[in-house]
Amino acid sequence: MAEYKLDLDEYRKFYEELMRQAGSEEASTDGTLQLAGSDLQVVQANSDKAEDRGIMTMPLGSLEERKIDFRPKQHVPYKKTQEAKLMASFCQIVLSRLQNCHSKIEEWQLITQEYNQKILLPELFVLRGKRDERSLRRWVQNYLDADQDMYALVRKSDQSGKTRKVTYFEQNYLINLLLNPNKIKIGSAITILKSYARLGLCESPSDERTLRRFCEEWLRDNPAISGQARQGSKFVAEHIVKTIMRDSSLLKVGDVWVADGPTLAFDIINPQTGKPQRMTMILVFDWASRYPVGASLALTEDSQHIQAAFRNGFLNWGALPKFVYLDNGKAFKSKLFHERWESHNLETELGGIFPRLKIEAAFAESYNAKAKVIERFFKTFQDQFERFLSSFRGSCVADKPATLMRNEKWARSLFESKPPTLNEAMQMIAFYIRYMYGEAPHSGLDGKSPWEVFSQAPLPEDRKVIPSELNFMMLAMEKKKIRSEGIRFNKLQYWDIALVDYVGKDVVIRYDYADARWILVYDLQDRFICQAELRRAQHPFIHLDKTNPIPHSNLNKEHKQILKLRRTTEQRARFTVKQTQAVVDQFLKPLTSIPEQSAIFIQPPMIEAPKHDAEEFMQALEKQVIKNLPPLSASNINQENPAPHSEFKPDYKPVTPPLQEDDDDEIKPRKKSYEEMLRFIGIK
Repeated sequence: MAEYKLDLDEYRKFYEELMRQAGSEEASTDGTLQLAGSDLQVVQANSDKAEDRGIMTMPLGSLEERKIDFRPKQHVPYKKTQEAKLMASFCQIVLSRLQNCHSKIEEWQLITQEYNQKILLPELFVLRGKRDERSLRRWVQNYLDADQDMYALVRKSDQSGKTRKVTYFEQNYLINLLLNPNKIKIGSAITILKSYARLGLCESPSDERTLRRFCEEWLRDNPAISGQARQGSKFVAEHIVKTIMRDSSLLKVGDVWVADGPTLAFDIINPQTGKPQRMTMILVFDWASRYPVGASLALTEDSQHIQAAFRNGFLNWGALPKFVYLDNGKAFKSKLFHERWESHNLETELGGIFPRLKIEAAFAESYNAKAKVIERFFKTFQDQFERFLSSFRGSCVADKPATLMRNEKWARSLFESKPPTLNEAMQMIAFYIRYMYGEAPHSGLDGKSPWEVFSQAPLPEDRKVIPSELNFMMLAMEKKKIRSEGIRFNKLQYWDIALVDYVGKDVVIRYDYADARWILVYDLQDRFICQAELRRAQHPFIHLDKTNPIPHSNLNKEHKQILKLRRTTEQRARFTVKQTQAVVDQFLKPLTSIPEQSAIFIQPPMIEAPKHDAEEFMQALEKQVIKNLPPLSASNINQENPAPHSEFKPDYKPVTPPLQEDDDDEIKPRKKSYEEMLRFIGIK
């Protein structure tokens, strides 16, 4: 190892400058750092051992606490630095040539001629332009006066770097226009500003070149602000703000599968319409090996083809992944894939496929291509596969091939477009993935191919796939209500004889997207009911179709089934009625005679009549007697000595007038005998 040599003079100057910046008040009386000769020593400031008075002392703690300003005294941009180097080289060449020449006058003429003809340092001519001999002589003289300091040859600026004068209004007006999301150009903004100035609406003393340089420098010095305002958050996230560094080597094959569904950039024959159109490819991608494990072509991104792509990947690898990383599209967020299955209640919710397979699902951030490693594969797929097809339509409008341009008859006649069928496209994609992309060395796999890494990975024993169980668990589920005609699903009708007892009830059906002939029917407790078959519509009037015997046979078969089902239903209902009636009769036989006291359905009154006591009864009876007594005359009765009741004999017969409700205290005349009165009050 080479020894580092310290220049003691430069070292002493460096610390002397630091001491001047720090000030004398920061000097310490404790241990100090001394520089003497070639040795560094720590001594006491008041020590008599400091023999050399030229020793520079400084505090020990001051080096750690003091902040050193590494900025240059004068700001010199990088462009100026390059210019200074070129001018210093020019001056060195000129001084060398002047020392060895016979005539300095002739040599200066030759130097001036060579400089202006771009023979001598043409890079400097590009920066400083054409110069006369007087200017070149001044360069050399300034270089010598500055003790050969190259920065003395260029114009320096202050620390802020602002050398041109642009008014406060001009700065704000131009920056406001430049931050418009419509991406207004610098020239257009300056033109509008000058137009307003000519109309007297504002002041703009700066020339257009100065304004342009100001705008260019401001956009260059503020890329984050300008990018956010002019191009949006997506541009800032992809080009300005840092992204997360990921180490894919920490993943194993089968740990994470990534899925996405981009629209292909070439046409495929639609099997339903027979016309060419762009389709969607749902691709399942193993993150660790970068190898596509499953794929499916669809007219649009839907749950059916996503399920088919994952099933294809499970069967191809022979095992299940631990995690799946899905796109944030609507189809990928379907309940079919991410709804929880554990502790579910089929009456309220239905479980998803991934939870049933014990696979955890995560979703990528919206409109963030860098969050999905599969996006890089799609770029490679387009460059190495899609562009080689004759039906390629371009990744965007700007990428459209010449055969699709208007009035490009020559290109269209020379390059004929032949879109492949759905099966042909799937075969070509499979061939490219397996033998071209899969066998090519990958930079992210240390030079190994994706197929090599994927095929050599061991299968986890606890996650191996049993095809029969996988097929059952990946069947889609949906709750349906059984009607008299059966189960209506996807505009189709399914029926089985076992559904008769479930008419009007809710059931759960399991079905395969790719096969609509059968569905599995379960009750809400997940008990199997039947396998319902697809019903086929019959001719509305079969007699019109006499030439075809098949509809007649189908009609007769279905009609016989209906009649048999009716008879079976009648027999089952008759048997159920008789059986239940026998049980009821046997149970009610000892209960035919029910005593009156044991009648449990006789309801007593909820409010009983009030009971009167003896005093209230006697008062009411006395009041009634008084009402019925005849009036007494003064001639017959002496008020002071009234006669006893036994001697009282009325001279008239009692008359019973009708009772009046409002004359309770008035005594009415009565013609009754004494015996009648006694009988009236209940005394015999």
